[in-house]
Amino acid sequence: MKTSLMLSIGIWSFLAVQSCSSDSKTQQPAETAQNKADSVETESWFPETDFDTLRGMYTGNFGDGFINIFLTYVNDKKAVGYNIHKGLQRNISGDVVQHPDYFELTLNEPGDNPYDGVFVLKISKKDFSADATWTAKDPKISTKKFKLTRKVIPKRSDEKAYYDGGPITENNFLEVFSRSQLNDDDLSFDENGLVTLTYYPVEQKTRQLETVTGSWKFNSDKSLLIEWEKNTYLKERSMTFKLVQKKDDEPFFKGPGGIEITLNYF
Repeated sequence: MKTSLMLSIGIWSFLAVQSCSSDSKTQQPAETAQNKADSVETESWFPETDFDTLRGMYTGNFGDGFINIFLTYVNDKKAVGYNIHKGLQRNISGDVVQHPDYFELTLNEPGDNPYDGVFVLKISKKDFSADATWTAKDPKISTKKFKLTRKVIPKRSDEKAYYDGGPITENNFLEVFSRSQLNDDDLSFDENGLVTLTYYPVEQKTRQLETVTGSWKFNSDKSLLIEWEKNTYLKERSMTFKLVQKKDDEPFFKGPGGIEITLNYF
């Protein structure tokens, strides 16, 4: 009798264990498949990204000139930087939103300048090019649409360079011409695309040093484009200088009206 009862209990226990094991095996594949689907969707929309790769210099045509936009800090939510257009530098900051194929950055200028506005940059994950718009805070100013490409920031020499031969290119322009002269006036080119002209106005008796800033760009045809801020010293606000480079002679740039950019050794 006892043997029969214990045998029955053992059979029921075995069947119960088998049932639980069977249920577990039946449910497990479905749960794993769902988790896998969730994981794939997450990776598709929000892949792991090193947002530091977005930092750098972006340049392109902007209205009647060109613009350089620098992103100095970027994470998955915020971006900070500045832009330079015709010698005017404006800080920018705003939000970052990630999409499957691009990053969307909405960047505000401070707003204390009548020409401040809001940039929206859609930066491609493939090649870091950007479709961009700028909307002025003043509704009377039309919206601008433009494209940007990311550029390697050239290196600037902090010392007066001595030309030691070889062709002048976009890569070594700053190493040679970072400190130069516009006729008899001092000229300084910076890595961020800013150029500064310092001069003494002839009409001033006190000989107080004045400055004019601008934006510079070395073109593929080895010409140098400078767009100056509004000023009373230079006749033209947009100047193109052609590189003149002959064997055994120091290179220089020749501009409109016979203006020349030459090396400054002093």
